Formats: sequence, C-alpha cells, structure tokens
Amino acid sequence: MATLANIFNPFAGAKEIADTAASTRTERCDAYKLRTLPNEDVYFFSKRIDNSRVVRQADPRSRSRDWKLIGGAGVAAAALIGVLLPSAYGYMAGYQISRLQQENRRLATERSRLELEEAKLVSADRLQQLADLQKFVDPASDRTVYLPRNDSSLAMNRH
Repeated sequence: MATLANIFNPFAGAKEIADTAASTRTERCDAYKLRTLPNEDVYFFSKRIDNSRVVRQADPRSRSRDWKLIGGAGVAAAALIGVLLPSAYGYMAGYQISRLQQENRRLATERSRLELEEAKLVSADRLQQLADLQKFVDPASDRTVYLPRNDSSLAMNRH
C-alpha cells in the first residue's frame, strides 16, 4: 500500500523508506528487550576426566603429621579424664557412703532385734520352763566334780 511519503516524494528511493521503517520498528522492539546478562557470551565447556589410573604420590610428612594428631588427641583425652576422674570418684564414693549408712542402720535394727530375742530365750524364767518340760533336776553337791586348770591328765593334742 502506498503512503503519503511515497506520493509526495517520488525521487526518494524505496530503500531509504525501508531503512527508516526498519529503524522505527527496531526502536519499538528495543524498548521491550531485556539488557544482556553479565558473562552471557562466555561458554563453559566441561570435559569428562577419567582419573581412575592416577595414583596419588605419597607425602612423607603426612604420616608423621597424622601420628602427631593421634598422639595429641590421646593426650587431650587423658587430660580430660584426669580432670574429671576425681569428681566422678567423689560422686561414686558419696553413693557408696549412703548405701553403707543405710545398711548400717538396717544391721543395727536387726542386731537389737536379735539381742532382744536372745534375752528372751536365755532369761531365767524361760530356762526354768525348759528345765521343767524336760524334767531336769539340779545335781547334788556331792556329785559335782571340778576339774583343775593346769592338770596334765587332760586329753590334749600337744606336739
């Protein structure tokens, strides 16, 4: 379709008109374009590398460094144990003292109970009752024999 510019300017070539139309079109399109990102034109090529046949070279200082690290860790652990051991021993001793005090109270009550029971069993009234049940009689004074203490006629094992 012909425009007014083509009608009024017959000497102007179609090329100039096309250039102006193209520049106008690009100006309109450039307004909506995003600006370029940084390093957009850089291309990274990644190549697969096979290191399966590569052997690491031994470092002579790494072995001594590892042993120093192990030794330092051992010394640090021993120092930590040495610092914490007395307090842990104190806690254990406290628990043991508490247990022993409870056992001492229990044994004291048991001992007093046993002494009371023994006193009841060995009392003169009880022994008299047992003697009456089994029909025990006191021996006559002429039938009692007292043994001398330093008598060598007693049967003793002397070697």
